[in-house]
Amino acid sequence: MSETHAVTVGVDGSAPAIAALDWAAQYAQAHYVPLQVLTAVGWPGERPGYGGSQLAELKEAARIDGRRTLDRALKRVRAVLPQLAVSGYVSDEPPARALLSASESSGLIVVGCRGLNPTASVILGSVSAALTGHAKCPVVVVRSDPRIGPTVPPAPVVVGIDGSEADEATLGAAFAEADRRGAPLIVAHAWSDASLVGVFGAGAVPSWIEARQHAEALLQRQLAAWRPKYPDVRVGTVVEREQPARMLLELGRAAGLVVVGSHGRGGFAGMRLGSVARRLLHHADAPVLVVRRGARATAHSDASQHAVPSVPAQRRGG
Repeated sequence: MSETHAVTVGVDGSAPAIAALDWAAQYAQAHYVPLQVLTAVGWPGERPGYGGSQLAELKEAARIDGRRTLDRALKRVRAVLPQLAVSGYVSDEPPARALLSASESSGLIVVGCRGLNPTASVILGSVSAALTGHAKCPVVVVRSDPRIGPTVPPAPVVVGIDGSEADEATLGAAFAEADRRGAPLIVAHAWSDASLVGVFGAGAVPSWIEARQHAEALLQRQLAAWRPKYPDVRVGTVVEREQPARMLLELGRAAGLVVVGSHGRGGFAGMRLGSVARRLLHHADAPVLVVRRGARATAHSDASQHAVPSVPAQRRGG
């Protein structure tokens, strides 16, 4: 690997942002890559009712508050992971714009599912849609109450596929994460009555047995190229007559990570997987890794071969 892309995490002092910070720090250490902490204090457009001097004072107050937030975040990471290379900066841009810019040179962007910067009045959760749709690298969204530390045995990685071309990148990320964690991989694919019409046409809908056979064959074709690359990964498959989001939410209850594409077909229907990803971001119990087709893959697979072990739960901050 010619270069190492840092993990970038957005923080604003909220509980979800702290959870994202802890997750990102542990991920960066496990992949032996640096961590970059970003605090964004800007807001879209100008604020009505404020003159030039008032606006300047407000922006300066936001920068001071942002610097304090950043300093607390850096102190938290360094206290728990002193060997991890960590840096940070305060951006005057709005969070979405700042994180999208950071994605151009990052291997992964990590954010909390919701957050509030009290000075800039910015809802951090609102940037997740922009990031998952436009970031130049994969994005992980972490809940404010994630499972702390690794589990024994490792919790499975769950990945949803839909038979689209986006599955290649999604499966690649899922296999790499399962291999690094020493965790089993569950590959899930859902089909429904409505989706059958989209594939076979209204007049040629097959029986449930034929539909299931078609779905299982699709899944096995998708896996054929990946099993030899990761022979140590234990792979299980789930094929169900179910809505994709509902199935992944259920599987995600016991998962250490859920991996999805940002867009796709959502089973056999013409439905965009973006709707599935959005539902997962709001309701999944596990962190959600969203892989956007065409975005740069994480540059951490090679580095993970030399990774230091994840921090035990009792050493995690907070």
